[in-house]
Amino acid sequence: MGQCPSAPRRRKPPPPPPSPAAAPPPPRLLLSSAGAEEAPAEGVDHTADLPEELLALVFSLLGSGDRKRCSLVCRRWLAAEAASRLRLALDARAPLLSPAALPRLLDRFPAVSKLALKCDRRAESVGDPALALVAARLGPGLRRLKLRALRAVTDDGVAALAARAAGLRKLSVGSCAFGAKGIEAVLRSCASLEELSIKRLRGLADSEPLAVSGPRLQSLSLKELYNGQCFASLITHSPNLKTLKIIRCSGDWDPVLQAVPREALLTELHLEKLQVSDRGVAALCGLEVLYLAKVPEVTDVGLAAVAARSPRLRKLHVDGWKANRIGDRGLAAVAHKCASLQELVLIGVNLTSASIELIAANCPTLERLALCGSDTFGDAEMACVAAKCAALRKLCIKACPVSDVGMDKLAEGCPRLVKVKVKKCRGVTSECAERLRASRHGALSVNFDTPGGAGELQDARSVDESGALDNAGSDVLPEDLDDRIGGPDISSGSSGRPSRWKARMGSLISRSLSVSMFRMRPSGACYTSHES
Repeated sequence: MGQCPSAPRRRKPPPPPPSPAAAPPPPRLLLSSAGAEEAPAEGVDHTADLPEELLALVFSLLGSGDRKRCSLVCRRWLAAEAASRLRLALDARAPLLSPAALPRLLDRFPAVSKLALKCDRRAESVGDPALALVAARLGPGLRRLKLRALRAVTDDGVAALAARAAGLRKLSVGSCAFGAKGIEAVLRSCASLEELSIKRLRGLADSEPLAVSGPRLQSLSLKELYNGQCFASLITHSPNLKTLKIIRCSGDWDPVLQAVPREALLTELHLEKLQVSDRGVAALCGLEVLYLAKVPEVTDVGLAAVAARSPRLRKLHVDGWKANRIGDRGLAAVAHKCASLQELVLIGVNLTSASIELIAANCPTLERLALCGSDTFGDAEMACVAAKCAALRKLCIKACPVSDVGMDKLAEGCPRLVKVKVKKCRGVTSECAERLRASRHGALSVNFDTPGGAGELQDARSVDESGALDNAGSDVLPEDLDDRIGGPDISSGSSGRPSRWKARMGSLISRSLSVSMFRMRPSGACYTSHES
């Protein structure tokens, strides 16, 4: 219709195939001076010229998984990795570590100085003969040893191992069946022992008190022990003991703490779920780190007494367990006597502005503050923290009755603040968190979550169970401190799983069952397999 017909499209002809003469010549083999043909240098091991020491140094910079993969490359790497391995963890089930296999396995790793033998609690573990083999192959070089759930090991087996491992410096025992005599043999044979951790040692029921001390023992941890008082001599007669942890051990511990001499070097004390009162705590002095978790018999009187005798206290963690035995009076004594306080963590402690003002005025180096489950910490107390705590750098508020009014005060105060975490506070909104971030032009990290239920704090975990004790030796709070404090109790229930997890899984299972009722049943062939 008035338009010229389009011209046909011209297609380019396909390129001609390359001629045989133009094809590149095949690679020629190199000729040596003797005239023989040599293959190109492909697949050459460039580490062949490295000395064994340098190859071992490279392996020492790798993780456990990478070391295992490197050991599969060639026999040389397998031997170099085995000869340079310092840490070794073995599954200590009896069928796996047979008397025929264990010697060859230990001979493969002659340089191991840190050994862990772990067995499943429901399986049969290795016994004294296996420890004798370990002592013969690795005993002189052992520095750290961990034994877990070795129920077939007796006091004699531990004594035989300790006799060959005189240079042992760290021993950790858990869920084993031997008793205090085995620990006593270790203390007598291993004079260089510095760290000792004992957990759920099942052979202590009829054990007599130890009559030996640790001359170089610096750290002692006792967890979930029955008749743990048999180790009282280690606490009272170890001249270099600096760290003591007594967690969920039965019996009265006041006499043990009262027997600690005044000239002791004890600086760090952890007490959790113990029968201990103000008398035992007040007898201690010179502490720098103090953890009191769920010890309801310790009141303001005991806290004030230990504060008066520990002017260099730097870290104080108190889990009041909602008992209202520790409050403003005890914290006021800490403020008056402990001017070097740097870290304060209070769980289930009802404090007011009176004690906060004293702490802010008398503790100018307070840098880390965590408050969890305090019914009296509101907007007025939050405003006091913002106005008075000038050196504060990290703040954690969890399950406290604060609102946007109190949190907005942080925008004007605490000039050195770099991190704020707010968890399960119903009165704080996300808009307030955004305002806090904008007030410091991105220099302030604000972590905020949706408020949880009112009853989530009732089964709050203690300080030690939450993992906060792992930070006792560092100068900073763990990044997820507020996630750990007040978490669900993993020890509730017979299966060791939290009750909230069971409730959630129960609702999920019931929901899946209700959905399956509406699905069409499969053909009858699925049911005939169980007939006959």
